[in-house]
Amino acid sequence: MGQIHNLTESEFPDILRRLRALEFATNQNHMAIGRGGLSVHSGGMITIENGGLNVTGSATITGILNADGTVNLTGIIGVSGPLTVTGTTKLNGPTTVGGNTTVNGDLTTNGKLDVNGPTTLDGNTTATGDLTVNGPLNIKGTSTLAGDLNVTGNGKIKAGGMTVDPGLLGGSVQFTNGGYLSGTTDGPQLTGPAGNAFVYVRNALAGIQAAAIKLVGAVTVQGGLQITGLPTTTQPANLHIDSSGNVSRSTA
Repeated sequence: MGQIHNLTESEFPDILRRLRALEFATNQNHMAIGRGGLSVHSGGMITIENGGLNVTGSATITGILNADGTVNLTGIIGVSGPLTVTGTTKLNGPTTVGGNTTVNGDLTTNGKLDVNGPTTLDGNTTATGDLTVNGPLNIKGTSTLAGDLNVTGNGKIKAGGMTVDPGLLGGSVQFTNGGYLSGTTDGPQLTGPAGNAFVYVRNALAGIQAAAIKLVGAVTVQGGLQITGLPTTTQPANLHIDSSGNVSRSTA
C-alpha cells in the first residue's frame, strides 16, 4: 500500500526539525581536509583549548613561531639560519660544532673541554676543568693562569722574540737580541749573544769566562780569586798571581 502525501499539510515543522539537527550536529569531530586544504585569513586564528596538535607529516612556518611554554624536541633538529638564545641554555648531551664559533661574553667550563681544531679566544675565558686543544690556540685577550703551566715534551714557550726551549742545554731562555740562560749539566749558565762569553755557577764555583780576539781567559771564584789568560806588562806589581792563576795583594 503506497503512502499518500497530504497536500494540505505544511512542510515548516520538517524544516525546523532539520535546522535543529544542523544546530546540534558535531560533524567537525571527525572532519577530514583533502587536497584543497584549509585556509584561515583576514586575521583569523585557530585556537586549541585543552587539546593538542599532532603533525605526522611536516609543518612549514614562514612567519614567526612564538612558544611561551615548554618546548620538547626529541628528534633531529636542523637550523640553517641565525640562532639567537637570550636565556639560559643547557646542553646535557654530546655537542658537535662543525663551523666557526664566536663567544663574545664570558665562557665558563666546569668539566673537560676538548678542542680539536683552531681556536681563537677574544674575551675572558675561565676553565676550571681540563682543557685540551689539539689544534692551534690563539688568545687575543688577557689570560690569567691561577695554576701551573705544564709544557710536555720539547714544546717551546714564545713571548715576542724570547723563547723558552726545554731542549737546548737542559732548558734555556733565549733572548730577543741573542744570548740565552741555560741549565747545563754543570749548572746554570748565562751565554752572551756571540756565544763566546759565559757567566756560570757550578758546584762551589762561580766564574766569568770570556774568549775574544785579543783575550782568552776566565775569572773564577772558588775559595779565592783566580784570573787566567792575562797579558803581561813591565809595570811594577801591586798584585801577585802565582802559576795557577791565584791572585793575591802584594805587600812587598
